[in-house]
Amino acid sequence: MAKKDENQTMDFEQKLARMEEISRILSDPATDLQKAVSLYEDGMKLANEVDTELSKIERRIEIVTSRPGESAEGVITEPYEG
Repeated sequence: MAKKDENQTMDFEQKLARMEEISRILSDPATDLQKAVSLYEDGMKLANEVDTELSKIERRIEIVTSRPGESAEGVITEPYEG
């Protein structure tokens, strides 16, 4: 089972692969309850980390693809001349 420190050293693809592995193990009826709970907790931590990373990536893409003078949400902005 991956611990928090191990999760932080994993890249995005490794986290996804670990989540798939956890899902496979949890689907096995032979997995005992204590192990399942522990794996579930680890999987939820990974899911939160992946979600955070995806949000950051999405924001970066919005910034890169927005036109000058346009916010990432598509609203035209004008420079402040106060």
